[in-house]
Amino acid sequence: MQEIKNIIEQLRQAKTSVLFFIFAIFILFFYRPLITTVVTSKIKKQDEVKKDIENNVLIQQMLNDLMLRFGADRAYIFQFHNSIKYYDNTHRNHQSMSFEVCANGISSEAINLQNLPVSLFPMFLQQVMLDKMTYKDILDIKETSSYLFLKKQGIKSIFIAPYFKDGKFVAYIGIDFVKKNYTKEFNYKEFKFLTNEIGRILVQ
Repeated sequence: MQEIKNIIEQLRQAKTSVLFFIFAIFILFFYRPLITTVVTSKIKKQDEVKKDIENNVLIQQMLNDLMLRFGADRAYIFQFHNSIKYYDNTHRNHQSMSFEVCANGISSEAINLQNLPVSLFPMFLQQVMLDKMTYKDILDIKETSSYLFLKKQGIKSIFIAPYFKDGKFVAYIGIDFVKKNYTKEFNYKEFKFLTNEIGRILVQ
């Protein structure tokens, strides 16, 4: 009697193993594309993060080189984005400082320059777009709100170049002088070339 029970138990176990084997084959056959897609997607996301980090490090290095090349105290990038959505489904455009490097002893301003409404700086941004935000002395800035905003940050001289992609104003790259005014002849052509190189990496 015990032998019969053992045989039945062995058959039950064998049946379970066969069923499990068949189930495993079913999963692999029918869900392999899904599994492959999920794994590939995860690897791709990791690669995108890795690429993003590498680009960010490169941009920081290029900004630092830009700052040193002109002897500035800060170098930075502002990018535009949509933020607040209104009831009529329109968005208010904002700008944020997305990158910043500072010389020794110079305070960082990035944390205070996030989500700034574009509508607060129309004259400033217009000058940036027209390649006219180049001041050895910010006292020469006629528009009061722009002057006061820059003075609050301790800026004495400022040079900014816009960056356009496919005709769209997507960012601007600038350098500030805080310790003292910039008094040399400023090579804006060289500055523009270097900022365009940074811009291409920024929005590639």
